[in-house]
This record gives sequence, C-alpha cells and structure tokens, in this order.
Amino acid sequence: MIESGCGGVTPWWLALLELVLALALAVGVLTPVAALVSAVFYAACLLHADWPHAAALMIATMTPIALVLLGAGAYSVDARLFGRRRLVLPPDPMDSN
Repeated sequence: MIESGCGGVTPWWLALLELVLALALAVGVLTPVAALVSAVFYAACLLHADWPHAAALMIATMTPIALVLLGAGAYSVDARLFGRRRLVLPPDPMDSN
C-alpha cells in the first residue's frame, strides 16, 4: 500500500505508522486496537484511491476488521498478557440424546 501512497507520495510519518501497525499485528501486541487503527487508515486511503488500487485497498480494509472481530491468536503476546479466549458453546437444547 505504500507504493500507492494513499493518494500520492507517502510522508515519512505515514510509512512509520504502517510499519508500527504491521509489527504490532505480526507480534500480536494490542491486536484489536492496532487492527482498528489499520482498518481506519485503509478506509481513509480507499476514499482517496483511484480505481486500480481500490480492490487491493478493499481487501486490506476487510482483513483488519476480521482481526478486530476474531482477536489475537493463541501464540500472540496478547494471549500471554490477557489470557487466551476460548469459545465454549452450550449444549443444544433441541438435542434429545
């Protein structure tokens, strides 16, 4: 996304923001916050993008939204700091066994 420059030439602080967000997401530090900031960033870039870059930016916007909804992985720093979230489904009331 840096090559498209979010509508032009990428300033140094914007490239640094992208690098910090990518590192935070790769390591798993504050994953929901970093993913939300990343999604807002890509949505703002989508408003300024021309048509050839729009498809890549739409995918780049949906990926952090999925991370916000799913959370960090089992081996992330977030899982070590805050504990691993497990989804426990109750038994089905319609099941008669």
